[in-house]
Amino acid sequence: MDSIKERVGAFLERTGMTKKQLAEEMGMPVSTFHSKLSGQSEFSFSEGRRLARILDCTTDEMFVSPFAN
Repeated sequence: MDSIKERVGAFLERTGMTKKQLAEEMGMPVSTFHSKLSGQSEFSFSEGRRLARILDCTTDEMFVSPFAN
């Protein structure tokens, strides 16, 4: 199963953005962004929507496992 970190990485590769640029676009410190990617803390609902909008994908593509029932 893909982790949020792997999914974000794939979308970043597609867009050409860096994690630092994405964190800045999200309006959060890079350290906070990395803790959310690593699972130490979670993205809020509004952060998840913003993340998907910036990466031009749906929230389902970003957060829902394709194997979820």
